[in-house]
Amino acid sequence: MCRALLLGLTLGLLSTPGTLAAEPIHWAFQKPRAVQPPSVQHKNWVQTPIDAFILARLEKAGLRPAPAADRATLLRRITFDLTGLPPTPEECAAFLADTRPDAYARVVDRLLASPHYGERWAQHWLDVARFAESNGYEVNADRLHAWRYRDYVVNAFNKDKPYDRFLTEQLAGDLLARGKNPRENQELLLAAGFNRCGQLHLVSGNIDPEEARQEVLTEMTGALGSVFLGLTLNCARCHDHKFDPIEQKDYFQLQAFFSSAQLKDVDLATAEEKAAYDRKANPLKEEMARLRQQVNAIDAPYRTRLVEAKKAALEPSYREALKLDPSKRTVQQQQLAAHAAILTKVTWDEILEALTPVDRERRTALRARMHALEAQLPPPPAQAWTLGGALLPATTHILKRGDVKRKGEKVDPAYPQFLVSAVAPPDQKPDRLALARWLTHPDHPLTARVMVNRLWQHHFGRGLVATPNDFGTRGAAPSHPELLDWLAREFVRSGWSIKHMHRLMVLSSTYQQRSQVRNPQAEKVDLANRWLWHMNRRRLEAEALRDGVLAVAGTLNPKVGGPSVRVPLEPEVYDLIFTEGEPDGLWLVTPDEKEHTRRTLYLFNKRNVRLPLLEAFDQPDTLNSCPVRPVSTFAPQALILLNGPFMQEQSKAFAARLLRENGAKPERLIDQAYQRALNRSPRRSERAFSLAFLSEQSEFLRDRLRARLPVQVPPSAEEIDPALAAALVDFCLALLNSNEFVYLP
Repeated sequence: MCRALLLGLTLGLLSTPGTLAAEPIHWAFQKPRAVQPPSVQHKNWVQTPIDAFILARLEKAGLRPAPAADRATLLRRITFDLTGLPPTPEECAAFLADTRPDAYARVVDRLLASPHYGERWAQHWLDVARFAESNGYEVNADRLHAWRYRDYVVNAFNKDKPYDRFLTEQLAGDLLARGKNPRENQELLLAAGFNRCGQLHLVSGNIDPEEARQEVLTEMTGALGSVFLGLTLNCARCHDHKFDPIEQKDYFQLQAFFSSAQLKDVDLATAEEKAAYDRKANPLKEEMARLRQQVNAIDAPYRTRLVEAKKAALEPSYREALKLDPSKRTVQQQQLAAHAAILTKVTWDEILEALTPVDRERRTALRARMHALEAQLPPPPAQAWTLGGALLPATTHILKRGDVKRKGEKVDPAYPQFLVSAVAPPDQKPDRLALARWLTHPDHPLTARVMVNRLWQHHFGRGLVATPNDFGTRGAAPSHPELLDWLAREFVRSGWSIKHMHRLMVLSSTYQQRSQVRNPQAEKVDLANRWLWHMNRRRLEAEALRDGVLAVAGTLNPKVGGPSVRVPLEPEVYDLIFTEGEPDGLWLVTPDEKEHTRRTLYLFNKRNVRLPLLEAFDQPDTLNSCPVRPVSTFAPQALILLNGPFMQEQSKAFAARLLRENGAKPERLIDQAYQRALNRSPRRSERAFSLAFLSEQSEFLRDRLRARLPVQVPPSAEEIDPALAAALVDFCLALLNSNEFVYLP
């Protein structure tokens, strides 16, 4: 009865005249309203309808927007925002010289047409989609074909695939491709990989298959709620939602849409391609197997002795249980035997420690040969990392307290009742295609709102709804509800065009404001800048920071798409992460070093394995959907940027580039370093300080060179004063560590 009362109040369905007024329906559960941009006093500030909504709220509070940012600042902001890379000096010069009234709009169109636009915005989507290239959990097995889903997302953004189609393909691409040629419809199959992005337990002897299957369905259902609906659906898995009108029955009815979906890898390679792979790969695999047998032969006697020693140290009850025939053990003895097996397990490092020096040397050489052969293996025949399954949904039950062993009422696929009042179910069989059609109905209360809020978040630093994955009653209220509704309806009206929404947002005066302003009155009224009286200053995400350094240093490999790259890892990453198996075989570095400077998007994204630079700057752990990245500030960030091997290496490359392009004139070197790193000329005081630094540091390093002490000299600088070249490396490192480089203006 209490639950029914709460549901009725939330939906605004109960009203007793003269006693209890009807509670209004939560704003996010009503279809977006048709609203018109409001009238404002300062009409000349309005460049897109967005500005009218923002300015109306500011004027109501007695505030005025900040002045427009200068053109160099604006170019740096929009280039990073749309491509995740800094503008080049040539692009800056061209924009500053372009006096046409639509010069900025032309830059926006150029950036939206760049292949790097899709890379930048794919990263935002992959955060939300909890994408990774391994299963997670203890085994954390690699997903060799998951990168094709990543490339699908990049291509979808670059082609401006309508969002309703983008959503449908990810939820049900395998159903759209059913009965068709897989190679000709591989994009649909790859899109459905969205449903497999979460963690996965590999079913083994100690994992209940039914529980593992339920974990998969729970993960798919939760992703539907977080990513597309912006709701905390998983809160209703064990009981009715405590705050939103989502009953446990609603949850399992939504889960029923996925009940027949099976994880499936679909062949995309032809018979000829498979045969060509086998011809090249099989001899290598056979030789690797032969070498592995030799390694095992070295290990075997040591392993036997270690196991026997551990057994001898066990308590008598454990030893007795192990001696008995498994079929004759009591329940207690079975438990003792299972525990004993764990206690007597021998790890690879124990074997290595026990080896004689001769055997250790032989073993190391054999494994080195194995890995050299493995590096020569061709890419495996193409497969789509997707879904398959029966046409009809499998049986779904409400699970008491979410326990798969406590089945309750049987349910069929159906839509949440609290949203059906806004959007009626489609007239077709209830499968994932029908679910996608219902989600993309023009009047759906959540779908368009959730996506335009994500776009707004990445342009302005915070969503109109500050909790992008929670539009429920405990989520944040929208700062500009009328604007959110207008954007949602405009999104649908535009044919669900994401690039159209980008243009509206970045061409607005709101977006073009300065970020660094002082306005005591505004700070008193709106210190958090919720009403956007100035632009928010934002720190570069981990990927944009690394990519920006590579671009400035001139080492960035601009190749788009393809298999993921494994770069060398710092030793401490091995020590902390690879606790199972031998580290030398768990992370085989990509042999081609040119691939190591690809964009961060293309680095192999293994769960629980992150480069220290990326981890320090808050790269998500991919265990769950990440709607908003935290922005932490702590000492290791400064240490990694100043002393980390990546930054040291790239600073040398940056210095070498400057010397190669400009010769050894300090004034020219300083000017070009500022242009490349910060997209502006140095100020007079900065130029004077920089010249003094290069002079003093050169003298200091010259003394070190005379004393034959180590000095960081950039490559290909033999004909230039090595002390000046080494001082330039330090200068470049300082620029790449500056606040102005790390933060978007």
